[in-house]
Amino acid sequence: MLLSRLLAGVLSLAAPCADRQTQRFDAPAGTAIAVESTVGDVTVSGWDRADVLVEISRCAPAHSDPTRVEATAALADHRVVVRVAQRDGGHDETYRTSVVIHAPFAAAVDAIEMFEGRLVLRDRRGGVRARLEHGSVDADGLSGPIRLETRIGALRVRRVDPAAPLVRLRTFNGDVHLGFVSPPADARILALSLSGAIRSEIPLRLKTQFGPRFGEATLGTPDRLVSIDVVNGDIYITAGT
Repeated sequence: MLLSRLLAGVLSLAAPCADRQTQRFDAPAGTAIAVESTVGDVTVSGWDRADVLVEISRCAPAHSDPTRVEATAALADHRVVVRVAQRDGGHDETYRTSVVIHAPFAAAVDAIEMFEGRLVLRDRRGGVRARLEHGSVDADGLSGPIRLETRIGALRVRRVDPAAPLVRLRTFNGDVHLGFVSPPADARILALSLSGAIRSEIPLRLKTQFGPRFGEATLGTPDRLVSIDVVNGDIYITAGT
């Protein structure tokens, strides 16, 4: 697996992403973002504008056809839907894409599905929901309901609004770093790692002697849920530092 990833990286360097397309959509209040990606990176950033800008780049090996990856972006039913998927359900690592989306701060990211790649989220106030098979998540400045899951990869989520109604983070193999802007005043916190450590600046009742590690806390009125589940990896929780 490692050799194939290194080879894919070498091939991608030899074949720059020359195939690019840009589309812009009006985004009235209530517009949401959805992305489906086979192999590649996705970035969704907030901005103070009432439109959505989508930039898609396709990379392919030399003398190959980048349109083997079908790339579309469309506005339908108040959703900007971006799809970059290899034909015939393929997962060839040498055919990679880069999707960069700029959207209003309040636009919900209601469905991101990625097979392999890195997901970057910046300044999203309308909530986010994403699931990756192989890849990491790097998020900064989130509020609203937050649901992030990856099978293999780390989750790093910084500057989370302590008033977020839901924070649910899951990974099978990787560490989870969760950082709040300040400690939540009202929340139920549950953290579980089957084979890793739990470290938290928010005081938790910890079970660490035998078997799975588990931490929990109830802060004020438990109207909000913070849930972290890890199979192989450590959990780190910070608050205002």
